[in-house]
Amino acid sequence: MAGDTLAVSTEFLPMIPTPAVDPMFLCFLLLSKGFIDHISDEVAGAKMPRVDWGILSSRRIPLPPKPVQAQIVRDLKFKLISVDRQLELLALRREAVSDIKKSLREEVLLTHPPRNPGGLDAPAWHGEVPKGWHLDRIGHLFKQVAIFGGEGLPVLSVSIHRGISDKELVDGEQDRKVARSENRGKYKRVRPDDIVYNQMRAWQGGFGVSRVDGLVSPAYVVSRPRRKVEPRFIEHMLRTSSGVEEMRRRSRGIIDFRLRLYWDEFKDIRIPLPPLAEQIRLSDELDRRLKAIDLQDEAIVEMAKLVTEQRRALIHEAVTGLSNAAPSSRSPKIARHPAAA
Repeated sequence: MAGDTLAVSTEFLPMIPTPAVDPMFLCFLLLSKGFIDHISDEVAGAKMPRVDWGILSSRRIPLPPKPVQAQIVRDLKFKLISVDRQLELLALRREAVSDIKKSLREEVLLTHPPRNPGGLDAPAWHGEVPKGWHLDRIGHLFKQVAIFGGEGLPVLSVSIHRGISDKELVDGEQDRKVARSENRGKYKRVRPDDIVYNQMRAWQGGFGVSRVDGLVSPAYVVSRPRRKVEPRFIEHMLRTSSGVEEMRRRSRGIIDFRLRLYWDEFKDIRIPLPPLAEQIRLSDELDRRLKAIDLQDEAIVEMAKLVTEQRRALIHEAVTGLSNAAPSSRSPKIARHPAAA
């Protein structure tokens, strides 16, 4: 794309390779385990970890001649073909599993005899309200809460596929370092039955019901039941295809990856609700039927982790396995910032 002018979010840090480095070699270098571990140590413990230009510009590496770099890139691209294909297939399988889960939820929750066809109580996102059910706003059922801190409580993650975790955040070594080193008084406290959502990823499925006492990122929204309701039912309803689309429609932002779902919009979502006993029965049925599907999802995730580690090992060996020497203070810098051009 030579000659093209591209724009990226301010969250990205553009880098211009110096004449001493092949651009693709630089790309692979930034993905290598050794480089990532070094950078992770630099930012560990920060409230909002950021890799700024000061950190990157000071990093020096043993660098082979440019023709050797080009050969490494060619060899590495060839080795990664089959690995990347495995990751693509695993991602497709996970998407298929996610679609099955959505379809199951729709089968159980949205295929009931309707009432008042075409009536005013038939919001478009979920269709007509089943007989014996009623509509209610999330804001009538839940209230937003922001209670901070809790020594000894685990820091929980919110996954777009599995909802909120019930154990300590373990998504990567860097996450563990941050979770354990930060002041946990800055995290929001959650209790069982709270619905928690990631403002930027709610429309992708980044929300769930907490089943344990714990802590979540201060950037998340925590809502707590204000009346008798089954929170699992609300989550299952919102995880249908139409429920996720409703959250996307209510999210605000210029482009998809900048969308945010604010509480004022989330609380206005209207949920079709059966009597409480039926909410619990349907939630139990879905939990039981989804359990086997979740086991498949877990197996795919574990396989993807193994393949990803294999990929990282290949890259690490290729770009840093040339020499066991430590980076020299006289090694050439690998890139410059566009502002310095």
